[in-house]
Amino acid sequence: MLKKTRGERYLNTTDHSKKDTIIPATIFLLIYAAWAILVSSGNQFIHQFDKSLIGLICNNNPAIIKFATTFTNLGNTSVIMVATIILVIVLGVFRKYAFAVFTAGTMIAANGYNWIIKHAIGRQRPMVHHLVEAHGYSFPSGHSVGSATLFGILIILTILLVKKKGLKIILCIIWLCFPILIGYTRIFDHVHYPSDVVGGFLEGISFLLIGYSFLYHYYLDK
Repeated sequence: MLKKTRGERYLNTTDHSKKDTIIPATIFLLIYAAWAILVSSGNQFIHQFDKSLIGLICNNNPAIIKFATTFTNLGNTSVIMVATIILVIVLGVFRKYAFAVFTAGTMIAANGYNWIIKHAIGRQRPMVHHLVEAHGYSFPSGHSVGSATLFGILIILTILLVKKKGLKIILCIIWLCFPILIGYTRIFDHVHYPSDVVGGFLEGISFLLIGYSFLYHYYLDK
């Protein structure tokens, strides 16, 4: 009887090509690069995109204002950093060292690059009253990058490590809701343009897929 690879044990499949992990990452990187170019050049499409979504999302509903100004704090850099450290420690305690390295490396790369691209593009935040405090440049949204990357990692870890199908589906849906709601609150709170949030999601997903590609190549496919 042939010995199963780690990839087969975790993914229950025997027909994975290494290229399959590179192609999605490359596609998202290209889309992200195109989006960043459109934003940095002040393209009219981006202007109309932002104007349309802001009109749909923003309102003066007191209940939504309360939710948006509170929930958005879950995407703060300090919160994401603490959550990441806790996750890495938990993975280390359970001797899931490859997953711990994947988590830490992906988060460091995504957030480090976000700092660089923010200063390279230097887009100013919306010139309206902000419902929450915000500093620095606008594109991409750091809350969106951090939450998309962290909860994307949680989705991957859930798929790979949780055995019960029902629990796996429920957890993945919960993890998916967090970055979507955090991105929504950044627009609602007037601290980011919708294109900032989309750019943050594209960047976070790109680094998530790159990180998973390394995990697959150097661990799961052994």
